[in-house]
Amino acid sequence: MQVIDRGLSWVWRVCLLIGLIVGIIIPPMLLRLVNELDDKGGPIGWQIALVIAYFAIFILVIIAASAAYRHYTGEVQLKRLRHQDFAYVLGGYLAIILCEGIFQIINQLLYQQNQTQNNAAIKSLMSGSPVAMWMMAISAVFLTPIVEELVFRGVLTNLFFKQEWLKIGLSGLVFGSLHSSSTVPSFLIYVTMGLILALVYRLSGKIQDSIILHFLINAGAMSIMIIGLLN
Repeated sequence: MQVIDRGLSWVWRVCLLIGLIVGIIIPPMLLRLVNELDDKGGPIGWQIALVIAYFAIFILVIIAASAAYRHYTGEVQLKRLRHQDFAYVLGGYLAIILCEGIFQIINQLLYQQNQTQNNAAIKSLMSGSPVAMWMMAISAVFLTPIVEELVFRGVLTNLFFKQEWLKIGLSGLVFGSLHSSSTVPSFLIYVTMGLILALVYRLSGKIQDSIILHFLINAGAMSIMIIGLLN
């Protein structure tokens, strides 16, 4: 995959990445505020404002990350999907499910944890109020895959290093580090997921492949969480 070097210094590249990551971190904070307002019977106007701000931030980050992605790859239009792309997605999906299952078993055996700290935090946000639950569900399935793949795969792997293994490794480590983990196996679940998503993107050369794969993973996880919360 050809990368176009636009001459931006490492310092500014790091600043660009940090800015995009901040945009990813803010929405969960807004969800906590929605839960607090709902718990305390806060004004409905503030809750509506927070809902609007929540989705607006996702849109702004998508626009900014898309611009950076196009700038550093030179890709103005997305490439057409072919049969091979679905093989990449399916292979990546099976690899993530297998690795997650193995690390989860290790996590349960060594630390008696049946879920990661990240999933526990998501459940806590979703159980606060019905509004927060559906906000998280919608964003996790339809917006988070786009945002995180543009940032951690589309932008990050094209900003730093020339060697493919370093690009993929950095993407996996940054992705894993930004997901809450209290044990080594749970940390490795997200690092491995990031590595596989990055590998799918770099092998296919199409950001849509990793977005679709991320969508499938999140859709499955959200479905299980919602069913558990509603029962």
